[in-house]
Amino acid sequence: MNKGLWVIGILFLASCMKTIPPVKIAEEPMVQGCAHIATLTENNDTGRILDNYRPTGHQDEIIKRAANLGATHIVWLHVYRMGSAADAYRCER
Repeated sequence: MNKGLWVIGILFLASCMKTIPPVKIAEEPMVQGCAHIATLTENNDTGRILDNYRPTGHQDEIIKRAANLGATHIVWLHVYRMGSAADAYRCER
């Protein structure tokens, strides 16, 4: 009985894990010839003062969203404390 629960638990954890290839930060010349997927933006809640000083919270969210869309590279358009924007690309090479 105990081994069965372990096997079920391991199978459940393995099914929940999704391997997403890492998204690379690139410059515009590096993505020439790649397919543009989307322009992604994230903003902090301007009403919450402490959130405005987290420099990478919205950047991490953009990288996750790009990975979920199948992007291999992103090019930052702007990065501020209040928010960020990036173009997501899928490169075959």
